[in-house]
Amino acid sequence: MRTMRSPQRERTNEQWLAELRSESADGETVEALREHLRSGLTRALRPQADVSDADLDDFTQDATVRVLSQLASFRGESRFTTWAMAIGIRVAYTTLRRRRWGDRSLEDLGIDADASAAPAGARSARPGAAADRSDLFQALRASIDSDLTPRQRAAVLGELAGMPSAVLAAQLQTNANALYKLNHDARLRLRDALHRRGFSESDVRTFLLEASRG
Repeated sequence: MRTMRSPQRERTNEQWLAELRSESADGETVEALREHLRSGLTRALRPQADVSDADLDDFTQDATVRVLSQLASFRGESRFTTWAMAIGIRVAYTTLRRRRWGDRSLEDLGIDADASAAPAGARSARPGAAADRSDLFQALRASIDSDLTPRQRAAVLGELAGMPSAVLAAQLQTNANALYKLNHDARLRLRDALHRRGFSESDVRTFLLEASRG
């Protein structure tokens, strides 16, 4: 059972930064940051059935470490606690996404780096769409099949299927920077190929955004 703590004192952004930079890992302000993150993560993640108290403790610790390591990047455009909480949420959701993918691979999704396939996300964006959206889907599928290298194809299809970047990079045996360039080059090729098939850049951008959410 958790012990009740006294209410945290209000701190300005400058006070947070100065105190966190001067304290050890078990200092009062670090503990206040940890409590703030734990409380916020509890509210944000509690509705999810697969998040336990132990998970929340782990997320809080990871988020605290991440915030402390990124103090120099805080630009004061919001309250420090709001900025820190945003980092905490990203840390937690990144971990949850990786966990939920588990040992699933590109092959589990029907995505083969050496074979053609249609993007799973694109399929989900199609129901109820207008005829021109269907035409764009067919053109996108043809372009993925014919205009991308095998690794570009796997990277794009994995991204459209919702595979987290870290998992996708591991599947392709590459790193985050190389994966970013792979996807960037692939998207440029797709854009040019779809332009040749008569679709505008706005059409392509909107479709890929909807597909990646699907």
